[in-house]
Amino acid sequence: MADERTGVSVTRETITQIARELFEAKRDVHTVPYVSPRLPERDLDAAYAISAEFAALRERELGVQRVGRKVGLTNPLVQERVGISEPDYGIIHDDMVHASGTHLQLSRYNRLLIEAEVAFVLNSDILEATREAVEAAIDYVTPAFEVVDFRYDGSVGQIVDTVADNAGCSGIVLGEERHPYGEVDLTKVEMVITGGDTEITRGVGSNVLEDPVNAVIWLAETAIRTGEPLRAGEVLLSGSIGYIEPWPADVECVATITGLGRVVATADSKGRT
Repeated sequence: MADERTGVSVTRETITQIARELFEAKRDVHTVPYVSPRLPERDLDAAYAISAEFAALRERELGVQRVGRKVGLTNPLVQERVGISEPDYGIIHDDMVHASGTHLQLSRYNRLLIEAEVAFVLNSDILEATREAVEAAIDYVTPAFEVVDFRYDGSVGQIVDTVADNAGCSGIVLGEERHPYGEVDLTKVEMVITGGDTEITRGVGSNVLEDPVNAVIWLAETAIRTGEPLRAGEVLLSGSIGYIEPWPADVECVATITGLGRVVATADSKGRT
């Protein structure tokens, strides 16, 4: 975890301290300063080490369990904007999963953002990162919202800020229908999110690395390389089909993906859960 140009390394104490700060910020719903000033520029290894410790703290201290993973930065235009050439990923715990129709309590988030994507659920482990192995391991697909929130006061920040903060993932909402993989051409699906009578964003499946399953293949390869392969039963978010936008309060938000159905959630400012 050293910057190749400067040789500056990040100590285990720094990683542990930053992870603790992010954990407490999520638990207690407050913000912290960007972590990037304390890391060598674009040291993704250090950022992922922080993210892993952040997840481990939640598992040790809150008793939650990992049930999936998410892929982000799958849009090439967004990658260019932040100056990287590959996606990023985060961990999904069981307390972060909600069913369609849920009411999310806004007071539990700093600044809630909304995006919609295709979720994949696995029926077997993926121990080989080939397209054939990945496709064979998919049980079904369904629409999903990603519940996005950062522990920072302001915009996303640098790529290391995003990665360290679990790639911004604070939850998911799973759709109403389950469809066998291959039943729908995911490259051609059209997605639209509405909040009440207002359109929030829209997009097509090919926005996600040309095909959402490519995000799962990338994640499978990354997971194998880091020694934590994808396992049966995991829920995998493949990346936003449209833009990420502020989540409007107190209106029912609906994301519809052609051929896959819809997912529904409301961000509630009145305290209802």
